[in-house]
Amino acid sequence: MRTIQYDTENLRGIFFKKKIMTLDHIKEAMGTTVKMTAFRKLKMLDYRSSYSDAGKYYTLDEIATYNEHGLWSYKEIYFSANGSLINTIKYLIDSSEKGYFASELKTLLKIRVQEPLLKLYNTKKIYRRQIVGEFLYLSIRKWRVQFEKRKQLIEVNKQEKDLFFLDGFDSPEVRNCLELFLSTLNEKQRRLYVGFESMKLGRGGDIIISKITGINVKTISRGRIELLSHDITPERIRKEGAGRPPFKKN
Repeated sequence: MRTIQYDTENLRGIFFKKKIMTLDHIKEAMGTTVKMTAFRKLKMLDYRSSYSDAGKYYTLDEIATYNEHGLWSYKEIYFSANGSLINTIKYLIDSSEKGYFASELKTLLKIRVQEPLLKLYNTKKIYRRQIVGEFLYLSIRKWRVQFEKRKQLIEVNKQEKDLFFLDGFDSPEVRNCLELFLSTLNEKQRRLYVGFESMKLGRGGDIIISKITGINVKTISRGRIELLSHDITPERIRKEGAGRPPFKKN
């Protein structure tokens, strides 16, 4: 009876010690130089190759503790329960509720994803739609549902951002003081002030300041544009006769 030269259990034990190995490490551990022999033994175990580092690292499924996305890493080498990078990306997109932007997939997978995304899209295995200036990658089967969900999420995030800027102005005392302050300004001063506050907030600032002050969005926009023109002098802002009263000698 022929003896088993390379013991699979032995190989499993080495994997549990090292966690991950390259093919060269596996061959060395088995005492063979033959690539096919190493792969034959690997196939007897539930193994995975890394989706990072050109797939040159191997581990066992029983060693990997996959997260909710089916991902696991060890010493910055990344593995997936779904195998290759392209299969993993397709799985993530298909199982997502709201699709993925490339930047989100890159953050999640810790690796560049543009090339596999393009390959999946060109072979019609995933779908994409542009939204907020970026491509959103979606499942072929349920892209409409995912796209709608993403639009809703973007709207919610926008509202939360608006609420963030409104935070602190919900106090009646603060609102009363702001109203009092604005009442001390003439029409042009008021317009310039709210225009300035809008500029500080950036995009969407006109709407946010309008919500806070009750001043029309067009008025705020006009004040902002006037400020950006740099064609304003104190003399042109003040009412006639405004400013410190003249000193009179008795």
